[in-house]
Amino acid sequence: MKKICIIPARGGSKRLPRKNLKLLNGKPLIFHTIDSAIDSNIFDKIIFTSDSKEILKLVSTNYPYKLIETFKRPPEFACDTSKVIETIKYYFQRLVFDNINKSYNYDQIWQSLPTCPLRTSNDIIQANQLLTANIHSVISITDVEFPPTLSLVKDDKSIISSSDPSKPWENGNSRSQDHPLKYKPNGAIYGMWSKSFETFYNFYTDLTVGYCMPRERSIDIDSQFDFDLAKKILNA
Repeated sequence: MKKICIIPARGGSKRLPRKNLKLLNGKPLIFHTIDSAIDSNIFDKIIFTSDSKEILKLVSTNYPYKLIETFKRPPEFACDTSKVIETIKYYFQRLVFDNINKSYNYDQIWQSLPTCPLRTSNDIIQANQLLTANIHSVISITDVEFPPTLSLVKDDKSIISSSDPSKPWENGNSRSQDHPLKYKPNGAIYGMWSKSFETFYNFYTDLTVGYCMPRERSIDIDSQFDFDLAKKILNA
C-alpha cells in the first residue's frame, strides 16, 4: 500500500502578505504542515509544490530530499482564480497515474494545506484509518460554531431578516442548541484512493467520510487575526 501526500503553497497572499513564510512559534508556517506529514510516517512520498522560488529554496534547504521532494508549480495553477484541486490533478497525472501501464504508482493520494498548521501527525494517522476499501475519500472537518440556519440577510435598506426558510428569528426559535449541528472542511487533511480520484478528480463524492477535528486545531489562516489566534493557541 503506497501513499503520496501533496502540500501546495502559493507565494502570493493578498489578505496576509507572505503568510506561508511568516514565523509561527519560531518556524515558517509551511513547516508545521510538512512536519506533521513527515511525523505521521504513513507516506511513501511527500511532494511540496509552490510557484515561489523563495519558498521552494527554504524547503529544499531545510528538509532532506529523501523526506520531501519540491516541485515548481506551473504559473497557470498559481493565479488568484486557480483552484487547488487543479494542482492536485496536475501532479496526479504526472506522478500517480502510470499512463503507459495504465496503473497507479501510489494507491492513495493525500493533500494537506499549509494554512491549517495546527493539525497533528496523529490527526493524519486517524484520518488514514478511516480511508477503508468501501469508501472513496476522507476529509477533515470541524463543527460550525454558529448554526447556519440562524444566519441573517440584509437588504439595500439595511433591513435584516432570517436567511433560512423556517425563519427562526421571527418565530422565536433562536436557541442555537435547538438547531442541527453543521460541519465544514478545515483544509487540514484530504485523502482518497487513486482509482477514485481518477474517476472524480475531486475529494468530495457521495462516499466521503468526515474526520472531525476540534475547532482549536482547525484554524484556517487567511488573515492576521487567524495567525495571531493560532499563535496564542500554540503558546497555551
